[in-house]
Amino acid sequence: MQASNTDEIYASVLHVLSEDRDGRVERLLRDILEWERLYPSKTPYDGFEWYDVHADPRTLNRLVTEKILHVQLKTNKSITYRAIDLDATQRAVKDYQGLLTPVEESTEIPSDLFSFVVGHDEKKELILRGLVSEEPVHFLLYGTVASAKTLILEDLGRLPQSHFVLGSALTRAGLFEVLYNARPRYLIIDELDKVADTESLTVLLSLMARGFIRETKYKRHRSLKLKTWVFASANVINVFSGALLSRFTPLRFRDYTLDEFVSVTVAVLTEQEKLSQALSLYIADKTAQVLETRDVRDAVKVARLLKTKNKADVDYVISIFKKQK
Repeated sequence: MQASNTDEIYASVLHVLSEDRDGRVERLLRDILEWERLYPSKTPYDGFEWYDVHADPRTLNRLVTEKILHVQLKTNKSITYRAIDLDATQRAVKDYQGLLTPVEESTEIPSDLFSFVVGHDEKKELILRGLVSEEPVHFLLYGTVASAKTLILEDLGRLPQSHFVLGSALTRAGLFEVLYNARPRYLIIDELDKVADTESLTVLLSLMARGFIRETKYKRHRSLKLKTWVFASANVINVFSGALLSRFTPLRFRDYTLDEFVSVTVAVLTEQEKLSQALSLYIADKTAQVLETRDVRDAVKVARLLKTKNKADVDYVISIFKKQK
């Protein structure tokens, strides 16, 4: 048998096992492999029947459709089957459990997670509950620009075994490679609604729905079982399919009030940019009043462009920003 067919059968077995919720298919494949070992083929027509391996004929038909089994002989009284590639099937069954992401690194959640995210207490509480859930819970943070969505995602990026990607730079091949190579426990996607090709979200849907990803290309077949929590942000959600949305827990964000913006900006500038409380408050006020924006990222830009950490330099940078608007 050609190597490419072997790879395809290996991937097909993993695909079927990924949808095996109660373990019946895995047990069936093990019974088939044991029967094949005890009764090697002697003629082109001999094989096992459904009762030899205690199988539901419908399951056997599915394995035939997936090109894992072959019908050796079909008569009015019986149907006999054989595994197409014993080695590939046995290797896939053996590897299936090994494809689960090994949790060797620390999975401890930072005690100060979301400490500088002001407000949104109920949303933060839900996310924290999801993080300690035994099974993945996926969250979609959506709503207006310049809310706390990105701040929360960036803070989630501090989680161990996390991987942060931008939706605008995401492709189907790119997402598969990220998942296959990084094998993240936490996948964080900013601007999911800016994915150029919505078809590329099929990999994400498969991950969220079954914890399984699969790549089938010419002479290249790869599959992986993952246990990954997905956190994503979007400004709008009407671009997503109902199937994808149903996998998310949606959290809606609105614009900051002026007081909320000032509080969040001061927290970010003091914690992340190491500015004084007084200068952080000054930058927050000037960003809101002069630049007429409540985007915390604009305030961070001002802070990072300062040469001298004083109010005069803040006014100078703000004045340049104002001219560009």
